[in-house]
Amino acid sequence: MEKKFRLNQFLSRCGAASRRKADDLIASGAVKVNGVVAAHPGMRVDPSLDKVQLEGKTLHLARRVTLVFHKPKGTLCARSDPRRRKTIYDVLPHEIASLPVQSVGRLDFDSSGLLILTSDGDLHRLLEHPSSNIERIYQVKARGELDSIRQTQLLEGVELEDGPARAARVEVIRVSNGISVFRVSLFEGRNREVRRMCQAVGLEVFELKRVEYGPFRLGNLLPGQWRDLTSAEQHALDRLEQHLIQRST
Repeated sequence: MEKKFRLNQFLSRCGAASRRKADDLIASGAVKVNGVVAAHPGMRVDPSLDKVQLEGKTLHLARRVTLVFHKPKGTLCARSDPRRRKTIYDVLPHEIASLPVQSVGRLDFDSSGLLILTSDGDLHRLLEHPSSNIERIYQVKARGELDSIRQTQLLEGVELEDGPARAARVEVIRVSNGISVFRVSLFEGRNREVRRMCQAVGLEVFELKRVEYGPFRLGNLLPGQWRDLTSAEQHALDRLEQHLIQRST
């Protein structure tokens, strides 16, 4: 059974406009639902029952593409690069790279791991926005010993040039011969944040891989490989979207 959408969300999912632009179109009287000018952007529509028109043209849900990708180290999360470095779109197969997908929560050139790619702009904003409170988990290999003092510093917070940052959790996997392997969890995604936090406590990161992003798991996916969402991931995503809709009403 199709779920209901807020009208502005439906216009966005049809590719007709961003949600903010959809509000303007609805306010201008350009949108009709079942032949009647739409009253407000928050009204609910059922795609299987309701006929929505924008300036006389009937709208239909566009196919949304969302997938999980293992970004290899040495690639950029960009469509192109002036320095001609390899991008994730050079690695992806043509049938995926040619779609209008963008990465959620970018990883820097030297980092690898889980990327969500989606063609849905609203979903992209939802997954990246700080208010969504989504956990990111990274596996780190660094020079230096992650002792109890450094763990406490990461958990209590360090001062970076763009403000304080702290880890939600730190899990030591092993420390041997001056090399530490550990996992660190954050609820935000500032540029090179994990690397800078580690540097602030005297650890030099030389391998960084994101292994989880909210309900998404990297699992056994190899660098350069991609997969569709699992049913569990899709259900979690649906719940997250519904929470956003309820919060905005």
